[in-house]
Amino acid sequence: MGPTRTRQPRKEANESSSSVAGPSKPKPRRPKPAQESSGTSGVQKIKSSLRQTRRLLAKDNLAADVRVETERRLKALEADLEAAELGKKERTLAVRYHKVKFFERQKVVRKLNQTKKKISASDTPDLQSALQELRVDLNYILHYPKTKKYISLFPPELRAGETQEPTADAGREEVRTWIRSQMESGELSAEPELHLDSRGSGGTADWGGEKKKKKSKSDGTAKPEVEADPEDDFFEDDDEVEGSDDS
Repeated sequence: MGPTRTRQPRKEANESSSSVAGPSKPKPRRPKPAQESSGTSGVQKIKSSLRQTRRLLAKDNLAADVRVETERRLKALEADLEAAELGKKERTLAVRYHKVKFFERQKVVRKLNQTKKKISASDTPDLQSALQELRVDLNYILHYPKTKKYISLFPPELRAGETQEPTADAGREEVRTWIRSQMESGELSAEPELHLDSRGSGGTADWGGEKKKKKSKSDGTAKPEVEADPEDDFFEDDDEVEGSDDS
């Protein structure tokens, strides 16, 4: 009689197969954005150093030379904290308004190109005025104060077609007036559509009068016209040029 096969019990079979497969790997956790984590940790470190410095200054028996040095360190840390918190605020606002500024820039660039084509066919004072206002709008989007909440050039009622002009807003006009003065003084380009690729390279006076350091100019050749993103479906195409100035 030939040899007979014996079946392995199910429990033992499962145990043997699981031992071969090994333990399941844990799912990798999603890392936090590097900018957010580094910015927050930087502020916390400075605050911690400030607390330690203030505790040291609170001691009555502190030597005179040590006190002087510690007071200097305190002032330096306070300045560092102010700069770190300002940078954190700038990053937060940049992320929050990135999408709306992107779409508004595309719309203004499209209007600029349309206006230039009309001027090449028939140059009129009205078209030149519209072109100038669109350039102010483009600089408004590109160089809006980094620590100020963004006020849209195209508010919801304008996008919905409820009105032809945006509702008057004192904050928007204040920034546009500042942009105009920067363009007149040469701090901002009079033709920003030619420098979209290098818009961060020039030195400009920041909101509040603080002047940024000038960097070397870009060697890139300026393009005559900038094409709008073909995926821009946030706004409808414009057949006619509209001025967005309330003045």
